[in-house]
Amino acid sequence: MTKSHKFIYNTSTFLGIYLMSRLLFALCFIFSLAALAEPSKVICELNGEYSITYKDLKKTYLSEGIEFFKNLARQTQQSLFLLDRAKTSFTESDWSRDKVYVVQYWDIDTDNEKLHSLKYSIEPSPIWIYPEASSRIEMQPEGSSVVHYLNNEDKHPFFDDLLVDFYQVKNSINWFTGRGKLKVDIWLKHKDGGRGKSPKVEINARGKCEPQKKKF
Repeated sequence: MTKSHKFIYNTSTFLGIYLMSRLLFALCFIFSLAALAEPSKVICELNGEYSITYKDLKKTYLSEGIEFFKNLARQTQQSLFLLDRAKTSFTESDWSRDKVYVVQYWDIDTDNEKLHSLKYSIEPSPIWIYPEASSRIEMQPEGSSVVHYLNNEDKHPFFDDLLVDFYQVKNSINWFTGRGKLKVDIWLKHKDGGRGKSPKVEINARGKCEPQKKKF
C-alpha cells in the first residue's frame, strides 16, 4: 500500500469516526431534550387531623357580621381570614377530631414550573368531600396549588337537605422544601335553618414529597 493510499484510508476512517460521534451526540441530545420535556411524577404522603363540629356560631358573633358568609362564595383571602375568625367562637371541646392519612400524586413539569395533573386520596375518606367540585390552579413562586370549591348557597351534591356556606379543598406543593399540604374547610347548613346539626369540617395535613417509583 502506498503512502497516499494509507493517507486516504486513515482519513476515511477518521471521517467515519467523526460522523458516528456526531450522530451519537445528536441522538443523546434528542434523548436529553425528550427527558427534560417529560413531566416529573411526584408523590406526597401527608399526615394530619380531621375535625368536625355541629355547634352553631355564637349569636354575638353572628350579630357582628354573619353577612360575611355571602362574601365567602368568592373565597378571597379576606373571606378565609373571616372564616378563621369565626372558628375562634368554638372551644376545643366543640370539635371531634381524628387522624387522617393523605396521598397526593402530582404530575409536574418542574423545568417550566407547570402543573399537569393531581390525584389525591384521604383515609378515612370524609363523606363531605365532593370529588367533582369545580377547580382552579393557583401558581406561586414557591409552588402550586389546586383548589376545589363549591359556590355559596349551592346544594351539596351528596345531601339534598344541605346548602354550602363555604367549601374549599386546597392541595399544595412547595418546589423548594419538597413538602405537600392539604387544607380543607367545609361549612354546610340545613335548608330549613335548623340549628345544632349543620356540619363544619376542617382538615389540615402536611408531609414530604419524593419522585414516584414502584417499591414492589
